[in-house]
Amino acid sequence: MATTIELNAKRREGTGKGVARKLRQARRVPGILYGKGVDPVLIDLDEREFTKSVGGHAVSNLIVDLRVDGESGLVKTLVREVQTNPLSGSVEHVDLNRISLTEEIEVEVPIELVGIPTGVKNSGGILQHPIRTLTIKCLPQDLPDKITVDVTHLEIGDSVRVSELNLGSVTVVTETDTAVASVAPPAREEVVKPAEGEAAVAGATPTEPELVEKKKKAEEGEAS
Repeated sequence: MATTIELNAKRREGTGKGVARKLRQARRVPGILYGKGVDPVLIDLDEREFTKSVGGHAVSNLIVDLRVDGESGLVKTLVREVQTNPLSGSVEHVDLNRISLTEEIEVEVPIELVGIPTGVKNSGGILQHPIRTLTIKCLPQDLPDKITVDVTHLEIGDSVRVSELNLGSVTVVTETDTAVASVAPPAREEVVKPAEGEAAVAGATPTEPELVEKKKKAEEGEAS
């Protein structure tokens, strides 16, 4: 099942770079809480609390029980987007979506391959992992934290496709014929052959016909 964490948020006033800059200086993360049929709510969260709680989890399928000033009880949400500073790695903005426990949600869940394929271990094959996430639809309480795929049985040329995964009540949105994992033959070095009729390069070993021709000319010279 998906991981659920609890966070506290404050309503904030004002928008723009200046407001966001002051919040970040105070170690607060500006964010927006979206919801179907309701107006977006401007919020901010404690940066340290957010980083500590989210750390190590895939945010694409992380459920957040949000306690917002002015809201009664906890608001069930899903992380929609997290923007980070490309240099420092600090969190700069967070978007969250309100969700209902009775309505399906569509999310991307990470795929984890388990085991060493037989074709890799015994025949030197190469394990390929074409897609890293799977798009699914399900109720929030059925949302998996990740999708584990056993690849130990794969020989060279074998693959595991989306249609072969057993995900219970989860509906797969990704095309069912998509390969999740496969084993390719080992890479072979290509032997470069000289083009037919190509002139012999200096220092190259003479071919047998060339040696016979040279010997013939040498014998004719001695006879004369």
